[in-house]
Amino acid sequence: MKQRVLAAVEDLLFRSKISETADTLGIDARFPRSKEKLLAAARESPPDLIVLDLAASRFEPMALIQTLKSDAALEGVETVGFLPHVEKDLALAARESGCDRIMARSAFTKDLPEILSAAGTRSAGGP
Repeated sequence: MKQRVLAAVEDLLFRSKISETADTLGIDARFPRSKEKLLAAARESPPDLIVLDLAASRFEPMALIQTLKSDAALEGVETVGFLPHVEKDLALAARESGCDRIMARSAFTKDLPEILSAAGTRSAGGP
């Protein structure tokens, strides 16, 4: 079964990078346009990974992470958040909200193929 990634990303540059990398790796990447749509898609069919732009206010990322981690069906889905490296308070808030992995935008971009590939291999034997 094809691996799935949901991404809460507003920035078109990052959407494009994630989409292109996922296509290259044969991963299905979806970009719901709101927090509610992302939650609905995740509950319908839990993804292998959820990527969050922690600076994307439209998605209310801290509330979204808390909702994901408090939902029994989704609490095990890995979350990776990225943010500008100078946003130390945002990184702390994301960690306190339950984000599994928090990265600077530059590291996220550099490591994107590995991040997406690893999500696919971790869940390959899952339900």
